[in-house]
Amino acid sequence: MTFSPQLVEQMNKHKIIPILGDILNDSVKDKVTRIILAVFRNMIEKPEDAAMVKENCVAMVQAKVLKQLSILQQHKFDDEDIMADIEFLTEKLQASIQDLSSFDEYSTEIKSGRLEWSPVHKSERFWRENVARLTEKNYELLKMLVHLLETSRDTLVLAVASYDIGEFVRHYPRGKSIIEQLGGKQMVMQLLAHEDPNVRYEALLAVQKLMVHNWEYLGKQLKKDPTSESSSTGVKTKG
Repeated sequence: MTFSPQLVEQMNKHKIIPILGDILNDSVKDKVTRIILAVFRNMIEKPEDAAMVKENCVAMVQAKVLKQLSILQQHKFDDEDIMADIEFLTEKLQASIQDLSSFDEYSTEIKSGRLEWSPVHKSERFWRENVARLTEKNYELLKMLVHLLETSRDTLVLAVASYDIGEFVRHYPRGKSIIEQLGGKQMVMQLLAHEDPNVRYEALLAVQKLMVHNWEYLGKQLKKDPTSESSSTGVKTKG
């Protein structure tokens, strides 16, 4: 199937790369390894769209395929195709890392639905430089974050998504209202009662950022008109 660029595009919509990455990690049979490596190679070689090739490479990096390739390199395979595919994929994925921006990495991680505490999440510089990009394509990435909060059962995903929601609110001027419109505030509030303590902690931090953002806005209004108590109260209610 992956010999067809059109079918590769369809397969991407079903997030096949992370699934195959998991199977590759658990596989003990050479035949299974051979097929998965061949599929990955086709997904880099066959598409004519350079953007799709880049997206596939990033998805493989995100699925920890490079780590698995380094392990496979230590094995001796009788099948020469396996060794050739390992070398090809290792070269291509390492090259893709060099061209990978922090936002590319972040975007791919969100789209994969497999959030973890990768460096970009805790990077102040990343949020300062890229926070506005989360509003692109009609808030595509933010909607994905909110969807993960609503549907995921993975405690790590819920914790990281909650943190990211809070950071978006903290760094983006209209972040609070956008998150409320997308239903993110409600999802985070619900996680305050989650059974996992790490999820509750990150949800609480996100809620605090929502509230602090509100008070910072109120403080600015008070400085503009310190004599108008009723006016500032109105701002507090709307903020």
